Amino acid sequence: MGGGDVTLLSVTILPEGMKVLVPAGASLLEAALSGGIEILHSCGGVPACTTCRVEICAGKENLSRMSLPEQELLRESGILHSHRLACQARVSGDVRIKRDLWRRTLDSPGTRD
Repeated sequence: MGGGDVTLLSVTILPEGMKVLVPAGASLLEAALSGGIEILHSCGGVPACTTCRVEICAGKENLSRMSLPEQELLRESGILHSHRLACQARVSGDVRIKRDLWRRTLDSPGTRD
């Protein structure tokens, strides 16, 4: 193997069931976007909101540690132990996540289905 070899990790995104291969260190948001799956991310990854929250179905141990701001946002939302912010969580192994489904309408730019 050459020095430029990159190990690709699997991120499976539900409900689509799409499997995306990404290099170690990629965020869950980057994984979804690279697979053509939209995950809302209103704050641009600061983290200052929870629009990019995803439920962790498997592989929680294969994600980066939570920062204090991420912990506080998820705790305030009541989803600290089940979700991560896709913009913050970086992969170090295979992961399966479930994204929220959002519907856009003329009178509501981001409502949950």
